[in-house]
Amino acid sequence: MKKLFISLIFFFSAFVFASASSGGLEKALILLNDGKTDEAMDIVSLKLKSETVSADAYMAMGLIQLDKKNYSQAKENFEQALRINKKIVAAHYMLAMIYEKEGNDELAIDKWQRILKHAKDVNLRALAEKHIKQLKGQLE
Repeated sequence: MKKLFISLIFFFSAFVFASASSGGLEKALILLNDGKTDEAMDIVSLKLKSETVSADAYMAMGLIQLDKKNYSQAKENFEQALRINKKIVAAHYMLAMIYEKEGNDELAIDKWQRILKHAKDVNLRALAEKHIKQLKGQLE
């Protein structure tokens, strides 16, 4: 799980670093990657209290909550990021993985399908198709 989490951080880091409005979130992700979860949470919490709340901040808080194994809080943050921007592939990916872990195949399939709709990366699209096929097989 730790290996998966680290790869998810790198996946999301690319998303945040590409965003001009991420102000301070880069530092939070670096701290999170260094195991300084509480320090990262302090930075992101301040960002979430500011007037310029962004989907990036909710994504970062979701990653922090994942690190703390607070899956319900992580889900809430990823869902809030999607309320701001429905096309955030990273949020759909994180939610798909959480739903799969919880055994909620229908919601996981929905998130994987949204990845197919919004993702441009061929490998990510292939991964989504693989998960959808596997999950639909479990539902039958």
